[in-house]
Amino acid sequence: MIVRHRGWAAAVLVAVIGLGCHAAEDDPGGQAGELSDPVRRENAIFNIKAIYAETLAANGGDRNSADVKAVADVTVGPLTQAYLDYPEDRINGLEILGLLQEMRDPRSIPALLEALNWRTEVSEDHAIRAAQTIQGMDVPPAERPKVIEALARSLERITDARSEDNKMRVAMIRALGSLQDKGATEILTRIATKQDEKQNFLINRLAAQQLGELRDPSAIPSLIKCLFLFAPNHPELRMNDVAAEALILIGRPSLKPLLAVLEGKDPTANAIAKQYIGAVKARRPDLANKMTLRQVTGGEASFALGALGFSEALEPLLREAGSSDTPRKLNAAIALVRIDVPAADEARVRSTLKKVYGELPKGYSGIAMRGQLLAAMAHTYDPDLMPFIYEQVVDKRANPELRLIAVQNYALLANKAEAAQLSRAIAAEPASEAGGYREKFEERRALLDLASECDTGVDCWVSKAASADNNKARKGAYMLGRYGAGKGQAIDALVGQLGSDDLGVRLSALMALDHIADKGSNAAVSKIDELRTREEGQSVWTRFRVEALPIQARLRSRGGTTG
Repeated sequence: MIVRHRGWAAAVLVAVIGLGCHAAEDDPGGQAGELSDPVRRENAIFNIKAIYAETLAANGGDRNSADVKAVADVTVGPLTQAYLDYPEDRINGLEILGLLQEMRDPRSIPALLEALNWRTEVSEDHAIRAAQTIQGMDVPPAERPKVIEALARSLERITDARSEDNKMRVAMIRALGSLQDKGATEILTRIATKQDEKQNFLINRLAAQQLGELRDPSAIPSLIKCLFLFAPNHPELRMNDVAAEALILIGRPSLKPLLAVLEGKDPTANAIAKQYIGAVKARRPDLANKMTLRQVTGGEASFALGALGFSEALEPLLREAGSSDTPRKLNAAIALVRIDVPAADEARVRSTLKKVYGELPKGYSGIAMRGQLLAAMAHTYDPDLMPFIYEQVVDKRANPELRLIAVQNYALLANKAEAAQLSRAIAAEPASEAGGYREKFEERRALLDLASECDTGVDCWVSKAASADNNKARKGAYMLGRYGAGKGQAIDALVGQLGSDDLGVRLSALMALDHIADKGSNAAVSKIDELRTREEGQSVWTRFRVEALPIQARLRSRGGTTG
């Protein structure tokens, strides 16, 4: 009994001594030292993760704080080395990558590059995690070429269409765009223009979108192609919107190539557009028979030229607006509203808009087109167009929907005298039981009351534009677009509404900013970046970005910056 008791005591003593040799749970350096021990590795990763999370939280999420950097300094190297030294430990390897993703430390790049060398049905999740880590990391310029090379090599190895394949593609393409390095242009253009049934067309779209992030003029020829490319055997799936967005973000270098497309002088664009019409004809000959080559190319070029906003597009767009082809002239007219028009040419543009409006067809399609053009006219903030809009209000032969659009636009832009004029028109409008629309017109009464209160006073409209009431905020934005040119307090009020929960308020503020911030607005550029970071992937950003990114590019250009 005595011997057996002594043996038990010795075993306990050995265990206690052994436990004493292990690092404390809150010692990051000690825990990092246990990563080489296969028995202790999982526990060490867990403890390092807890230490880092607690330290980061205690320092307000600041990864550059001294305490957080101190933890990273003693753990990133050992974590990276453990990942490289023990490739067979796939489970703990993925946990290490997750921790490195949280740390966002460039010293972990060797592990990330190794993870990108994925094996089929073994380590795709490692490659995805590595690409996601790169996306959130500020990769030093000197490291970017090898990171781009590794991402490109990894992407080129993906040849199938499994769920894992598409997840890898998405993560790696986003990582390439996040590097904001023109070295990624070549691989992204190859992916964007690739026609392969095994590559989901959403991947093409994503690659084109990321090309916009690089702002590399060498991508322009490929992006011009992307304006007209479509998914194999599915012409309804296109990428014209993201390609146009990328061209707009590149800016002035896109101008001449787009003018060539508008004028029918780009043979590649013409060839792909012809293929597109052919693909539509195979499925919907009724639609294809109404399409023309110049209609397809002109529509895409007009939209992009309008969004770019450069006055050099004025004459070509005026010529396009004179076309006998209805879609071409409508697209050109809307583009004319958006470009910077020299004061000496404003009357020509005004006359062209009215002429196109009058030439649009009768019937349902014409109603929709006129409504679209009326809404565009309102964003000229041109007082000389107010009488024309008023004519549509009181034209009892016009379609009721158009009259309602005209009432809304006129009410949003009206000063005190114009509001009084519209009030008289509303009073003279028959009630619904008499075949009129007075009750519907009366719904804009609150906007007219605001006009009576503020008239042309910028300070008054600044207060309305900043209101939490959506009607007041929209009216204020429109009126600042009309009267607030170059005024700092007006610009500040509009920037403050870019994050509104109401999309209508956001867009009203954005359009007015585009009109009055003739020297750009760093605050607006930063706010749009902030919204993009916060709302990417949400429906509100998807709808807002169509206007926000082109206008942001113009504001940035006017302010003399290109980044």
